[in-house]
Amino acid sequence: MEIRQLKYFLVLAEELHFHRAADKLYIVQPALSKQIKLLEEELGIALLKRDKRNVRLTEAGKYFKTEAKAILDQLELVKSHTKLIQEGEKGEIRIGYVGSCIHTFLPDMLSELHEAHPYIQTYLNEMTSSTQLEAIQNGELDIAFLRNPLPSPHFHHQLVFRESFALVLPENHYLNENNFEGIHQLAQEEFILPTRSDGELYYRLQLSICEDNGFSPRIAHETVHGHTVLNLVGHGLGITFLPTSFKNVTNAAVKFIELKNISQRAEITALWNKENPNPSLEKLLNYIKTPKN
Repeated sequence: MEIRQLKYFLVLAEELHFHRAADKLYIVQPALSKQIKLLEEELGIALLKRDKRNVRLTEAGKYFKTEAKAILDQLELVKSHTKLIQEGEKGEIRIGYVGSCIHTFLPDMLSELHEAHPYIQTYLNEMTSSTQLEAIQNGELDIAFLRNPLPSPHFHHQLVFRESFALVLPENHYLNENNFEGIHQLAQEEFILPTRSDGELYYRLQLSICEDNGFSPRIAHETVHGHTVLNLVGHGLGITFLPTSFKNVTNAAVKFIELKNISQRAEITALWNKENPNPSLEKLLNYIKTPKN
């Protein structure tokens, strides 16, 4: 069975007249008759009832008309989608991100992508930085948004977001914005910091905030999840440094003191495999902006 036979049959089923159908198809009538006969022979049934005056569909012909139209419509859809996928206009992107992305730059970036390329579907997965690295190495992610990855010759990377750190204290802590003088006041405090295993550079960055002020932090607890940290601080189990944007997304019993005058900044870096062939990923990369400050 050939696609053109389905097309011939559908035109004839609409016209119910061999001569008009042949004219519409730009073929001679005997050629149309031959193709319909071959189609009926392959199916082993009569699709049409013919006499000298009329052409009518059989019950089987009526059913076949509906199904043949659905097949051709689906084929056109497949052709259209295949072209879109090749051009990156239809497809999917698997995205990993650390928690702070979702309340900073990521929603705006995805909105811009969707407005320009509405047929691209994104699959989002909040993951730790170390889990994202493993997933992108295994081909399970197209792009990762993570903190301070180590340089690798196998991946492209681009800084996408930068913000200040804030000191996060229990609500009843004696320090506040009025009496806070500097990090040196925290030398005797217990800290809740990220694990070294989730990212050596980010771990060192947090330590350096204290070390630049003459002491090494006393680490009471370690966790990589920002909202977990906030709840631990709220229960008086330590203090911490977090990106300042967390101030807008927590109900924990904590207070924030923004550390505007230190050199350290919380950064998010986009990471993707140089050999990734996904054309939709190329579309997303157009909406990744480098921070100005």
